[in-house]
Amino acid sequence: MDKNRQNRVPFVAALEEYVHRQMMPFHTPGHKIGKGASCYQKYLFGGALARDLGLMYALDDLFQPEGPLREAMQLAADLYGAGRTFFSINGTTACVQAMILAICRCGDEIIIPRESHSCVMSGLIMSGAVPVYMESRFAQKEQVSLGPDMDSLQKALDKHPKAKAVLFTYPTYDGIACNLRDMAAYAHNKGLVVLVDEAHGAHLPFHEELPDTALSCGADCVAQSTHKLAGSLTQTSMLHCRKGFSGTEKVAAAMALVQSTSPNYWFLASLDSARCQLALQGTELVGGAVELARGLRNQLNNIEGIVSFGKEILSYPGVSGFDETKITIDFSQIGFSGRQAELLLRQQGIEVEMTAGNHVLALITIGDDKQSIASLLRACQKIACGKRRNSIDIKEPSLPHPEIVISPQKAWNGKVEAVPLTNSEGCIAAETITFYPPGIPVISLGERVTKECLAYIKDKLTYGYIPHGSSDKTLQTLCVLNYSDKEGR
Repeated sequence: MDKNRQNRVPFVAALEEYVHRQMMPFHTPGHKIGKGASCYQKYLFGGALARDLGLMYALDDLFQPEGPLREAMQLAADLYGAGRTFFSINGTTACVQAMILAICRCGDEIIIPRESHSCVMSGLIMSGAVPVYMESRFAQKEQVSLGPDMDSLQKALDKHPKAKAVLFTYPTYDGIACNLRDMAAYAHNKGLVVLVDEAHGAHLPFHEELPDTALSCGADCVAQSTHKLAGSLTQTSMLHCRKGFSGTEKVAAAMALVQSTSPNYWFLASLDSARCQLALQGTELVGGAVELARGLRNQLNNIEGIVSFGKEILSYPGVSGFDETKITIDFSQIGFSGRQAELLLRQQGIEVEMTAGNHVLALITIGDDKQSIASLLRACQKIACGKRRNSIDIKEPSLPHPEIVISPQKAWNGKVEAVPLTNSEGCIAAETITFYPPGIPVISLGERVTKECLAYIKDKLTYGYIPHGSSDKTLQTLCVLNYSDKEGR
């Protein structure tokens, strides 16, 4: 990293210089630097409305950058050790979609974890690629996914030797890192392109005890949510391509396909600003977040009935690292599900990132301090000291093996009908059904509804779990391809 250049914010500086010129706008957006904005927008954004610009060639073009925006992205690439970095104003969703579109053609096989983010499925629908799933591993005690291991990758490749690429989620939502370095090397040796959804990893380079970055582990393309943990505005992300990656220009073209042609310049400036802050203060800021998280985890585990796993998760085979800033808080010993605990926390003014099964997930970031940590701790203590229930001990059933019949794209384009769930065995699913835990689909778009799938769904519904992804929230019916359409394919 060139520290002498990282203190620059070229796009921020260009935006401020342009605003200072007070040009008379005869272009979009229609509020004309705030004069036509609603009272609420004026109250909310104030002088920032003068910076609400998009597609201003005087400031550079997101899709053909030649000036300050190009320099800003070059600085981001320098910071993260990439060959080329792209800014996204459509989040990491657009980055993941672009990676898949750039690498996979219609009918190409791509190996993915079963618990991939929903944007992976949308990338498959767009590209026409066919998923090959690595076997999922699940930690019963902690009730979290561990991600794939080398054995699951090898098994997938043995059955599908013509696969074009592999996509990893690294680290998982809960901060668990698979052995990406070895698996990426193995995939490259087999001729695969290695793609990584590193949505929760923008802060990883700035603390030596956090998991290694996906780029340093050998990934070809890495999608990264700068807004999640590194301080930029919501909806902003980066896509990194490794140095020397031959598909970089195709990735650039794909990024233009999946992003708005009217990119908001607030968003782009926030990426430039966040990158500069990380370059100059990242070690200090991320280090502070890690220390706060460690202290919080220790104190949580001293509360009777509450458990928050830490580095002991590394004892599982195939786990190479753990992001300590992810705080999974298990309330099962005091009789509360994650959903119930979430509602109790909200009553005390605490909003968590996610609920799953018997736990909630809290993110500790560079925006936290001793006061915010104390607030979360007090709320958990109050729940633990309140009226308790009998502990919950529900074992996670084994997931059925997916039976892929057609590509997600063909299923998406097919004729759909809703049938009673009890009559759906043998049909091809036209929607994806997921339960938390384990947060892994029981059935996905284009897969056959089997007897095992129906048994799993029945088990989950019996215990009161809520299905995600289904059009019918009660799951009395399931969307499937209609009979004539299945016969035609």
